Amino acid sequence: MKKLMYECFLLVYLILMPLEKLCSTKDIPENDAKRFNIKNFDIAVFNVNGEFYAINRKCTHMKGNLAKGLVEDTTVRCPLHGAKFNLKTGELVTHPGTIAGWFKKAKNTTVYKTKVKNNDLYVDLPQPIEE
Repeated sequence: MKKLMYECFLLVYLILMPLEKLCSTKDIPENDAKRFNIKNFDIAVFNVNGEFYAINRKCTHMKGNLAKGLVEDTTVRCPLHGAKFNLKTGELVTHPGTIAGWFKKAKNTTVYKTKVKNNDLYVDLPQPIEE
């Protein structure tokens, strides 16, 4: 019963999930990235071989601009100190490779789900909790 309730909740959420339009898919060329600031979320969106990935733009180590990072397959390397993140999961794959990494550790980053609809790119942002 719990599993059925969870699956129903998940289905309703997926149908009704609030998506924010970012741009046309043509605005982010293949194997490129673009920065967006929407509803106080600073996001880097990557087009990797036609697949779109969205993560927090700021590196968790020293706030480097991940939209300017080197993309390798489905990872991005921070241009400041080399921390490497998985674009699908946000997992920290490689710690910063400089002495700066010894003093301040990087951690996993936030990932946002993306959806393409009628050649427009949307992102699913967390909704504020109402009190």
